[in-house]
Amino acid sequence: MDEQEREQNKRINQHSRRITNLEQRLKTLESDVEPQGRISLAFEAVEEDLDEIKSSLNQLDHKVVRLEQTTEHRFNQLNGKLDIIIEHLTGINDLPEDG
Repeated sequence: MDEQEREQNKRINQHSRRITNLEQRLKTLESDVEPQGRISLAFEAVEEDLDEIKSSLNQLDHKVVRLEQTTEHRFNQLNGKLDIIIEHLTGINDLPEDG
């Protein structure tokens, strides 16, 4: 085997190793990107977490609305009671009957 053949074989072997390496990397990328690959699974997990967060926020929003409504109702009740007390103490509700 002469020098030229050895050099060609060396290049062929290098190219074969590169092709094998590229094939392995392509398989890894395909398995990551496939519908059930790691990237897809990661996106699904993030989507599930976001759905849980949205659900929790909706529940909190409903609780806040109910709390606001309850607070407003109680404030109105208290305000009404205070009006009655003030009217009773000051006699404002007693209008003069003589003209």
